Amino acid sequence: MSQSFHRPEGLERRQLERLEEYVQRGQLMAPDHLLQSAYAHLEDIQGLPTPPGDAELELAAAICHVLDRIVSEWDAFSPVEQSWLRGVMWYFAKSNDACHDHRQGGFRDDAEVLNACLRYVRRDEWMLSLGENAS
Repeated sequence: MSQSFHRPEGLERRQLERLEEYVQRGQLMAPDHLLQSAYAHLEDIQGLPTPPGDAELELAAAICHVLDRIVSEWDAFSPVEQSWLRGVMWYFAKSNDACHDHRQGGFRDDAEVLNACLRYVRRDEWMLSLGENAS
């Protein structure tokens, strides 16, 4: 019962607030639909007149690949875990989250939220390296 009140750790207040908002919004959405939205967002970013740098685009693509892996193993997650994972997919699919995706370093917060959710669902091996891309 206490797990339902547990949330991913290590996020800034603003990131967690947005994630919780997206968890609520995504409750009734199919994971496949959210994944399609994530890939559509990636395509939109790639098609900008002045897209972010290569490192940003690579990070965004890496996030999509992890989201794809999550959806491919969807049934392995509990309903509570699925709620947070829906939230992280929605978080990525929206440009204006804790840090707008059109800005330099705009996908770092998306990766941080993804990594926090991956830790929460015990998939640390899927976490993305954020190494030297600090903004």
